[in-house]
Amino acid sequence: MKFKSGDQVRFLNDIGGGVVRSVDPDGIVLVQTQDGFEIPVSSKELIPAGTFIEEEHVEPQVARPVKEDKAMESRHDVPHEKEGLKLPANISPDTAVNILIGFIPEDQGPVFSSKLACYLINDSPYFAYYSIGSWERGNYYHLSSGMIESQTKNLLSVFSHTAISKISGLHVQMIWLSQGRYKRKLPLDELVDIQLVNFSKESYYHENMFFDERAIVFPVTPGEPAARSSNETEVTDSVWAMKPDDKPVQQNPAGKKEKNPDTMEIDLHMDEHEMKKSQFSLSGILALQMSRFHSALEEAISKKLRRLVIIHGVGQGTLKMQIRKELQEKYPEFLFQDASFREYGFGATMVHLVSVKKQ
Repeated sequence: MKFKSGDQVRFLNDIGGGVVRSVDPDGIVLVQTQDGFEIPVSSKELIPAGTFIEEEHVEPQVARPVKEDKAMESRHDVPHEKEGLKLPANISPDTAVNILIGFIPEDQGPVFSSKLACYLINDSPYFAYYSIGSWERGNYYHLSSGMIESQTKNLLSVFSHTAISKISGLHVQMIWLSQGRYKRKLPLDELVDIQLVNFSKESYYHENMFFDERAIVFPVTPGEPAARSSNETEVTDSVWAMKPDDKPVQQNPAGKKEKNPDTMEIDLHMDEHEMKKSQFSLSGILALQMSRFHSALEEAISKKLRRLVIIHGVGQGTLKMQIRKELQEKYPEFLFQDASFREYGFGATMVHLVSVKKQ
């Protein structure tokens, strides 16, 4: 696809995009991001911005059918006044209410390469108005809202693995709807902790009664504080039951991670507070981070280490993309991959310093 100066584009294999500044005869496009960085990218790795759907905070568009044994129907959110749609009536006050959040892969193949569809599941006799938000770095962000019928599920959003890694929890608020005789029922207001699950591992996805596909399903359990911070959430039995191991990993008494003598770590990540304190511009910060990366890589090579872990954070992906571009172009003899999710989340790259030719 051909691009010209001024075109709005998105990165095909990463989040973000920008404005085309120039295109050279070899098809390398210079893209200026919203942060002011100018990044050279192959035209094959770009798409016009108009054809790209933002992955985060997407309003519900479609709904998937559920298994017939649950007698559920997937529908778009519609007002209860619509002709032919009647609110349930005279619900017993002892009737159980079961609300869940489900994640299923959008595509066939490995889970780690697929986007994830997130659903609100209403396994109860009530209709409900709902508002769902994401809990990210101490702030709530609106994700989806509307009405959900009884015994149905609604699509809330579709996430990439990078997007889901930024979310610590999902804030679920619901008000129950019925007609006729009813008893007072308090609204639901819960924060569902999702950060303990590795969404990129197949072993976390299980057969279930709500989807034909294997899924990760979180119960929205009432009775716990909804306004707690992400670092105060406790591990519930229901979440640990979904983990592939029977028990959490035991840390050593000193509370410190044991370092592998063949592995070196370099932390290039700068949070928003550090960047504000810095006297450098955004491009200057990137240049400084890349200089530290090159120094660490050369040091690891000189010490004949086997691995180098580069902690770059998630952010907009600019630093990660620049590091991997440098590795591909200047160090093609080394393999690299995402570092351990358990130790670093999605914010680190591991470089194997054993030359491919030697293996």
